[in-house]
Amino acid sequence: CHGPEKQQGKFRIDTLNPDLIAGEDQSWWVEVIDVVSNGEMPPQDENVEISPDGKASIVDWLSTEIQVASQVARSEEGHSSFRRMTRYEFNYALQDLLGLPYDLAGGLPPETTSEDGFLNSSEMLQMSAMQFERFRELGLDALKKATVTDEQPKAAYCGIRMDSAAEPMREMLAQSLKGAEMRNENEPEKRAKEIEQFNEQFKARPTTHPTFLNLKTGEGILYINGPLSHIRHEFVENRPEVPPVSPDILALPPRAKTGFNLKSRLPDSGIFRVRVRAWRSTDESNPKANPTEYLRFENIRPNARRDDLGIIHIDYIELISPYFDQWPPESHTKIFFEHEKPAGDESYTAEVLSRFMTRAWRRPVTEEEIERKLTLYSKIRPDCESFEEAMIEVLATVIASPKFLYLVQSRSKKDSEGSRLSDCELATRLSMFLWSSLPDQELMDLAISGKLKEADVLSGQTERMLADPRADRFSKHFVRQWLGMQLLDYLQVDRKVFGGFNDELKHAMQQEPVAFYREVLRKNHSIMDFIHSDYTMINDRLALHYGIPNIFGSHFRKIALDVTNRRGGLLTQAGLLAMNSDGKDSHPLKRGIWLLENLLHDPPPPPPPAVPEIDLTDPEILKLSLKERMEDHRNDPACMSCHARIDPWGIAFENFDMVGRWRTHIAGKPVDANSVLFNNQELKGMDGLKRFLLKRRQDQFVRAMVHKLTSYALGRPLRFSDRADLEKITADLRQQDDGLATLVRLIVISDLFQTK
Repeated sequence: CHGPEKQQGKFRIDTLNPDLIAGEDQSWWVEVIDVVSNGEMPPQDENVEISPDGKASIVDWLSTEIQVASQVARSEEGHSSFRRMTRYEFNYALQDLLGLPYDLAGGLPPETTSEDGFLNSSEMLQMSAMQFERFRELGLDALKKATVTDEQPKAAYCGIRMDSAAEPMREMLAQSLKGAEMRNENEPEKRAKEIEQFNEQFKARPTTHPTFLNLKTGEGILYINGPLSHIRHEFVENRPEVPPVSPDILALPPRAKTGFNLKSRLPDSGIFRVRVRAWRSTDESNPKANPTEYLRFENIRPNARRDDLGIIHIDYIELISPYFDQWPPESHTKIFFEHEKPAGDESYTAEVLSRFMTRAWRRPVTEEEIERKLTLYSKIRPDCESFEEAMIEVLATVIASPKFLYLVQSRSKKDSEGSRLSDCELATRLSMFLWSSLPDQELMDLAISGKLKEADVLSGQTERMLADPRADRFSKHFVRQWLGMQLLDYLQVDRKVFGGFNDELKHAMQQEPVAFYREVLRKNHSIMDFIHSDYTMINDRLALHYGIPNIFGSHFRKIALDVTNRRGGLLTQAGLLAMNSDGKDSHPLKRGIWLLENLLHDPPPPPPPAVPEIDLTDPEILKLSLKERMEDHRNDPACMSCHARIDPWGIAFENFDMVGRWRTHIAGKPVDANSVLFNNQELKGMDGLKRFLLKRRQDQFVRAMVHKLTSYALGRPLRFSDRADLEKITADLRQQDDGLATLVRLIVISDLFQTK
């Protein structure tokens, strides 16, 4: 069909340029992968088949060749950003395309980190035939979640009153008392003692444990058996009448939690709505509902007191499953919109395809591309029960296409602007940078109209997108990759050394750098705030860890720091300090290397082979402090060159233990956090380190920040030939007060960002 004798659609494979480095047909080769992997070629009416093994060979061969070509191009100072989406980008893109809130990328393997620490780097994002098939399966599953083919399912209701919920607890107490009487029938004293113990066990103590309580009589019964699996409840077809406010409540004291075991009665998919009627005894805490298979309630007030302050009162819970805001759901009508033509009509089918493909592929689609999908629909339709079912199968191939999965450059051979991105390509690069997802309609409309490249329009869109909630994705993923925070995900702390380390504290540690970055970005603060600031972002759990009083609630908020506070900036954040420890003590070497690599973009050379280890069995070594051991180790000629560059930076962190708490003594000895850099510059602890960076290394830090953020924005490693553009961005940023949002804008309007 596409050879020397016959050219369907005026397209010939035999004349495609096989040079995938300098040639102009890279995107056409991607087209070949697309149509073969989706079964669109060869067409059914040609009586030609490709076996599954043959198809896999073609896709694997081309995928490998394209990947090798891109690596060679980069090694020759090429600038290819040709790559597939990351797992998280794929998830967000599906969510935004279909209007679904679910995790839609389950089962995809994690990406490999690039040399610069990023997951979205083009040199790491390969694709295989098996991955193509997995993407198609995920796309099909997502489309099935987004669309409906049956009548609206009937909702089931359940109402749980606390007076009836307490009844099984009373029965359990009665049975326990009866058992005690029977076991000790002939021993009155023992019977009385055991009955007293049971009564004491169930006695209401709402200031420390969840308790069923009658607010009028003061009578209560303590619940101590975990999630409330004994609650009598059932789902019914009609909504029960909502009872009046009752004095019978479930009292949830500060730091207490409980739940309702719903016993797998929920549907496998869809939205489950929970409505809770509750009130609080003071204004210092908030109820928190968490609708999952276990319905859990937690009072997040940090301090329990022996009175009624801070108790949450719950008297009624209503459950509805499944719940719909509208029918058909909005996710369905985004695809199968109302039309004057009936479902199955060719013009309606073509319009559905055109709209969906344009949004998914981030550009206008051609008539030929639509016609190819119509042909596939005609092939599939006889085997499907409905128009929607057949269309879902076709739309799944749109999602599985490289045109969706890959961030590709145009295939036009007549590029009047040389290496400039087209407006639609620029829209995709911008949305992937700031939202990790597809362009929205406003951005696409500007791109299609040819206005996006206008400087004021591009700057305005950048500002609009940063103000959008989807920009939180940018803060989350850039910060985690920039700072290497996957180390924190796998951190294990020795509980014998610090028993207070738990999931709640770890989660707060993971959130702090992201919340701090988001605040700097939102207010366009100077990036020097990453080195030191007079404010920080914390919640109640971190405040407790840092010894900061009067912070209530799990949400992060900005607080001012006085001059005596030892926090501020990134260097003193507990999670970043903890992930660069060994779980038992601080680790100056890890902290020094992290500072050089991630903040100053000045990684030390790798250690030479056969480096001697510190002998911790030597009693003389054990007598030394950590700093003295490092100095002794550094005296070895094989270790001197590296450690002279690393150790002084890490030693400056020594006032912070393995979980980032401030300390003045180690094993009874005063902490020595003073060190001398290889240029004889003295660092006096963390305060001295910050002062040195702000006084002597501002330009280096700004260049490092520009390098890291630009590499993330482009999705590729930066090379020597990018240096002039990076220096221009750096100089412009320094002249504009180093604002973080300013840096984002300068990157977006740069030639680096707008070229291929």
